[in-house]
Amino acid sequence: MTNEVRAWWEATADYFQSTADVAEGADWTGAAYGDIDLDLLGDVRDREILELGCGGGQCAVGLAEQGAEVVGLDLSAAQLAHAKDRASERGVSVRFVEGDVTRLPFTPESFDLACNAYVFQWVGDLDACFRETHRVLRSGGRFVFSVPHPAYEVVDSESERVTESYFDTGRYEIHHEEVETPQVLYRHTVSEIHRALVDAGFVVEALHEPGTDDPEAYDPGPWGECTPSLMSKLPAVLVVEARKSA
Repeated sequence: MTNEVRAWWEATADYFQSTADVAEGADWTGAAYGDIDLDLLGDVRDREILELGCGGGQCAVGLAEQGAEVVGLDLSAAQLAHAKDRASERGVSVRFVEGDVTRLPFTPESFDLACNAYVFQWVGDLDACFRETHRVLRSGGRFVFSVPHPAYEVVDSESERVTESYFDTGRYEIHHEEVETPQVLYRHTVSEIHRALVDAGFVVEALHEPGTDDPEAYDPGPWGECTPSLMSKLPAVLVVEARKSA
């Protein structure tokens, strides 16, 4: 599982970082959402933050620039090379660690906050990931993340018809012309995400489905992968706020 995902990111990291329009800081909804903003982390100064799946470091570096003490974890050495370059260019200190979100290499109660955006579609074992995240958070620590909305994922963007079963979860592959290695992803229903959080010991405080019914508010994205007309009818992203009980 992890090796398949790692292989794709190792093969595509340079292409992704050179073409994807990834915003700096905590960007929960992606470039396609334009001016829609969710300020979920508040003041992060002096907070110890773990970004799970930090990729090229856009979020980690942005948070460090706001005064946070940030650790960015990713399974791809190629992605981490971009992240380290970005931190150096911006003149901020971020600790980048190569590792697996289902087996975190940190001692218990090391962080005040864990976060990521658009990562868990590459994680098959959410139970292990959420248990590990709960373990490394301090009492009262927050866990904030976003994922592609499971309902949006089963609708064909051209016909705007449901073409796949919402309940067909688990592993699937996507093949890209630009990258020879197949992209391995995982589908999770909203209830599966919620159950895994609760079973890990988290209290789910809020679910957000940001969006608007105005297609003009959306952008097709750097690769034309987003469909504004469909996004104005269905939420394309699910944002979760959870907390480790005090």
